[in-house]
Amino acid sequence: MRFFYALSTLALSASLTHAATLAATKRQIVVSEHGTTVDPVSGSTITPGASFPFSYENRNFCESGYSPISVYLSTTQPTTADVTNSGELADGSFVFKFGDFLIANFGLPPMETPPPPTLTAPTLDVTDGSTLYLSVVETYRDCPGHVPLEFGLETTTVVYA
Repeated sequence: MRFFYALSTLALSASLTHAATLAATKRQIVVSEHGTTVDPVSGSTITPGASFPFSYENRNFCESGYSPISVYLSTTQPTTADVTNSGELADGSFVFKFGDFLIANFGLPPMETPPPPTLTAPTLDVTDGSTLYLSVVETYRDCPGHVPLEFGLETTTVVYA
């Protein structure tokens, strides 16, 4: 009888430890819903040091008042596994970060830094004519079901020349 008691106590302890570990780990969810990069269009050429048009239509998946986005340039296409728990692309998955911006929804006044209408292409150590990936990570806050944060990842190809 003591054996079964000890075994059940051990199993309960392991189960509670596992549950506590899961509870302490922040959930990171990348959903298939995401906005759309309107400019530059896929296949556009960007030139080092020159500005290019930038326009992103956010998805606002959780219908928040404001939608944070982060914009990156990568030499390989980022995947959902590259999105961290804080809604950033992981170090090594991008070569340049244009910045963090905040889109006002529902006609609310702008707060912080809204996305600019143009971005400036950085000088990179890549071959002219290389295909690069302009990626936007959109953070969805206040989602139903007490989900702390969800993220959308959208990528457009550009040619570096």
